[in-house]
Amino acid sequence: MGMEDVEGAFLRYTGPDSDPACSLFWRQWRPRAAAYARAFGGLTVEDRDEIADEAVARAFAARKSFDPGRPFQPWFFSIVRHLALDALGRRKEGHLDTGDLVARPSSWPVTEEQAIKADEARFVNAFVAALPQKDRELASLVYGQDLGITQAASVVGMPTGTAKWRLFTIRKALRRAWEKEYA
Repeated sequence: MGMEDVEGAFLRYTGPDSDPACSLFWRQWRPRAAAYARAFGGLTVEDRDEIADEAVARAFAARKSFDPGRPFQPWFFSIVRHLALDALGRRKEGHLDTGDLVARPSSWPVTEEQAIKADEARFVNAFVAALPQKDRELASLVYGQDLGITQAASVVGMPTGTAKWRLFTIRKALRRAWEKEYA
């Protein structure tokens, strides 16, 4: 079943919460919610897990009021965003938990190619972690969740033109940092 089929089945679903259709939606969207929640600095792994669980539960509870003429992904990620911002407001902390962003070293022997890829991934993760929160959010939605720029801009509450400019600026800064590091 494709993603759009899962969304459609979820929105039309009227049975009990324990039904396999609900479980399929949960398996498909909970990891995506948790991945997007990583774009918010100051949230612990537990916070992100709670946000992902709550986002799926709220989407399920609100499915009857969802307008099927609207795109589903921005609606769902707006729920995640509001929950994350609420959690940050309650914590009033600004630190970034990069524990999940950086690859952990393994005790297994690695090839040179694997070591290079791991080093490059660490570089990109460190670059992304240093971005301002709105930029991390935007990049996470566009590059991590495959949302269109207009939809991602809508979720984070900025004009589409501004989002395009921010993404261009992020890519340009990443290119410069990459060339400096790996020239």
